Amino acid sequence: MVGVVSDLWRYPVASMSGERLRRVFVGPLGLMGDRQCAVVDTATGEPLVAVREPALLRYRARCDDPGTGSGVQVDAPSGAVLPWGDVHLADEVRRDLGREDDEPVSIIRSAPGTHATQPIALLTEETIRRVSEWAGGEVDRRRLRPNLVIDSDDDVAFPEDDWRGLRLRIGSAAEIEVVAATRRSGVLSRDPETAERDTRAHAAVARERRNHVGACCRVVRAGWVAVGDPVRVMT
Repeated sequence: MVGVVSDLWRYPVASMSGERLRRVFVGPLGLMGDRQCAVVDTATGEPLVAVREPALLRYRARCDDPGTGSGVQVDAPSGAVLPWGDVHLADEVRRDLGREDDEPVSIIRSAPGTHATQPIALLTEETIRRVSEWAGGEVDRRRLRPNLVIDSDDDVAFPEDDWRGLRLRIGSAAEIEVVAATRRSGVLSRDPETAERDTRAHAAVARERRNHVGACCRVVRAGWVAVGDPVRVMT
């Protein structure tokens, strides 16, 4: 055993803040309900992403049914709670992004399989602690936008590096393959509540790790995953 699952996160609307989970089904496309919707420019259909539109981080998306990932609701900065397809939500997002009335945005269903190649963002508690040390203060893990966080048995920094190319069994059924290190975007420099900019953590990761921490993973075998599940390397 290399560790246990310590945290689970899902982001029902890509680039918005997400929800913390205790248990979730991991299928071929990743966590059930993860990144099922996206904010797009209505005229062009181009996705709007938090690295260029950090105000999106001030919206928190969650699912009415944690198990199936259905019923996406969004908590807006205004205090309104609206379903993902509500035109009033799209209009509030447009205003927060500084767009004019003739520059509308839409929140749409993402095409199935959009994120299917490496849909699991893996992180360890050890990595979060080391990045926090470099930054001179605790770094909110939401800046790193993980899906799966593992508390490793090994007291070494960046255990994800040693798992690259290996398969991990999580709990009794689910299996993932650790494919590649995650290259960090400017979202790491944004407060997940206010979207205000603080570059200390990102600068440290760029300096010490050439801007790569955590890992991207593909799903090998579907199954339920829960906080507290053991994680083992498959041989």
